[in-house]
Amino acid sequence: MNDYQNRLEWAINNRTVTDWHTDAGMAILLSIITCGIYGLYVYYKLMERRDEHFKRTAAVVDTSIAWLRERAAGKEQQIAPELQELEQIRQAMIMQSAERGAAVWLLLLIFTSLVGYFIFFYLLMKDWREHDAYEARYFTLMSSALAKVGLSQQAGQALPDIPEREFVTYAILTVVTCGIYGLYWTYVMIDDGNNHLDVQVSWEDYILASLRG
Repeated sequence: MNDYQNRLEWAINNRTVTDWHTDAGMAILLSIITCGIYGLYVYYKLMERRDEHFKRTAAVVDTSIAWLRERAAGKEQQIAPELQELEQIRQAMIMQSAERGAAVWLLLLIFTSLVGYFIFFYLLMKDWREHDAYEARYFTLMSSALAKVGLSQQAGQALPDIPEREFVTYAILTVVTCGIYGLYWTYVMIDDGNNHLDVQVSWEDYILASLRG
């Protein structure tokens, strides 16, 4: 077993630790029952999930591309376009993996009231949309490259799985409904992340199995 395999297996297996997954409906119910106290925990976990998942995924991307280059030795020209774009995605995802800080944002939410919540949700929505697009493109390019060099049988295409949602619409409805719509907004943020993590599992497993040969 080489170093790339060890590192990639560790990064993929670590998703059970980093990729927080919870029932969105139960989270909202507990937030209501506890008069918002549990909701603060949820917001902390949402930002922590963003930080930890982005960091882990950046490691998966970085290691898998390096391992692909090793496995494709002598066939680099066949996958030159894929490698060029994969390198751009790798750099972008490493930059995006910088932590925003769950503890810092929890304090901001407590002491800045509505303004802090809107900034919090805006950043989460923007970050996840960008991450989702990068990740889908990464999976598609890796699949194409693996097929071209004979490490997998057929190339596949990944599509972004996080729906387009308008921040301004959600913000206005939250204000108009005196915060009630904000509960749905929180539900959406939890559920969109859950679905994204579920979809990613099969793609990561496919890439690892293909690189193993």
